[in-house]
Amino acid sequence: MTVDGLPDDLNALKAMVLSREAENAAYVRSSRNCSVTALVAALFVGNAALAEAQNQPAAIAVKWYEAFDENRPDILEAILSSNWQELPSEPEVARGAQSATSGLKMLHTTFPDFRIAIDDIVTDGNKVVVRSTITGTQMQPFAGLAASGRKIRIQAIDIHLVEDGKITKTWHSEDWMTGLRQLGAFER
Repeated sequence: MTVDGLPDDLNALKAMVLSREAENAAYVRSSRNCSVTALVAALFVGNAALAEAQNQPAAIAVKWYEAFDENRPDILEAILSSNWQELPSEPEVARGAQSATSGLKMLHTTFPDFRIAIDDIVTDGNKVVVRSTITGTQMQPFAGLAASGRKIRIQAIDIHLVEDGKITKTWHSEDWMTGLRQLGAFER
């Protein structure tokens, strides 16, 4: 799947840019009027395309899922604005990356094998909608439930607003009714 004509995988994107750089460099070298300036310009265009692609809203939103999947709070700190807000959220929840990193740490403590996989991405300007699947095994108390060793598999849907290269808001919805059922919350 591609987003806005770009490959899903950042490595594939880098390979595409490097291939274009090589094509541009080969063309410039083969030209009779080859100049150092033209060669540098060709390489710059390739690197600028890679930098621009990495700053696209979809690429920035994908980093959110990398952070949660790989337990990397440093990624969240890099991509969230200082006043990032999760919606809906409790009134006392602080804005900013610290709120998200606390959630990340809690999830990886409670579900040590926590994983999140992107299923779909849709972009509309600077909004990115992501449907994902969350899995994990509950090894610590969660939502009033003792550690059960049970596995969860739930769906989440997020809408990320990206402004000036940072996520400023995330509307977040997870299917915790299914998760709580899987953890035995409704057993009699």
